[in-house]
Amino acid sequence: MNSIDDTELEGQKVLLRTDFNLPIEDGEPQKTVRFERYQETVKELSERGAKVVVMAHQGRPGREDFLSLQQHSEILSGSLGQEVEFVKSFFGPELEETVEGLENGEVALLENIRFLSEELRNASPEQHAQDIFVQRIAPMLDNYVDDAFSAAHRSHGSMVGFAEKLDSYAGPVMSNELESCGKVRDEFENGVLVLGGEKPSDLIGILDEMVESVDKVLLGGIPGELALILEGHELGEKKEWIVENGFDGKKTDLRRILEDHSEKIVLPEDVRTASGTHSIDQVPQDEMSWDIGPDTAEKFVEEIEEAESVVMKGPMGAFEDHPEGTRRVVDAMAGSEAYTVLGGGHTSSLVQRFDHELEDFSHVSIAGGAFVRYLSGEKLPAVEALR
Repeated sequence: MNSIDDTELEGQKVLLRTDFNLPIEDGEPQKTVRFERYQETVKELSERGAKVVVMAHQGRPGREDFLSLQQHSEILSGSLGQEVEFVKSFFGPELEETVEGLENGEVALLENIRFLSEELRNASPEQHAQDIFVQRIAPMLDNYVDDAFSAAHRSHGSMVGFAEKLDSYAGPVMSNELESCGKVRDEFENGVLVLGGEKPSDLIGILDEMVESVDKVLLGGIPGELALILEGHELGEKKEWIVENGFDGKKTDLRRILEDHSEKIVLPEDVRTASGTHSIDQVPQDEMSWDIGPDTAEKFVEEIEEAESVVMKGPMGAFEDHPEGTRRVVDAMAGSEAYTVLGGGHTSSLVQRFDHELEDFSHVSIAGGAFVRYLSGEKLPAVEALR
């Protein structure tokens, strides 16, 4: 796969697919680790003299965070220290005039690419190369750079269509993520997996792919709670809540893994509810479990401190309001001399939330779905298109 180090960029009109999909609070996008990392690619292309046309998305149709990227252009302007021209329309003269008017080092940001209905169609690169937008904009440009690893698991128009039409390169975030996540997937031995979050279904593939090569799997979050329920523990109102929200869809697979690898999988001993800490057999029937308890956190920390490598995907509980268990785990990883990786959108946000630096960890992946699928051994459509 070619990277941007393999080509001359000065004076080239470069279409950069990045991922500025940000959390929205009170109607305003919030800067994150993901934004800061992706903006560095924009800055590098600009400093190398490229005429940069940035393409990104925000949210999905029907959701509250499905917004215009105009505010993103203002944030990016402030971060880069130069005006970033915002292109409101995909069609008509505005886009072509903007691209033709760019000078070396200047940057323009297109409107939310998911405002185009053809963008969200899951199709092959050859099919997306025939999209109206791809056909229209490709002739205006010289190169395509895909840096959006966090969207690499989606075979959408902006992710795969342009690779059929333009000389194409992996951006630095894409290259670094593939190298680091590949090391985790292919060379991760005698280590510890810390798996939590909301969806047990996200973790089955990782477990099937990696459980043979790890020493321990520490299960927290809803996956850990579902595992406890499968072993006969009620956990108050949590059992009914998990079923109502559809988080038990992969319970058969999880039960199989628990039975086949019981010696490796470490489950919570206690949990936190609104009233305090309870052992897993004494959770009040009218309460919900929200986090692992202190005894479980201590046990998880001991396993992390003894490990030579640790990968964490997903928090240990509802960390926004109940951060204690997740904080203990992240603090232990930050203080470890082991090879440590945090993966997933929510997980990467924990670095700043718990007052750590990116440098405290060997790698912090800013991807969620792509991280899960890559560690599960799946091929990523955007990566295959670049190859």
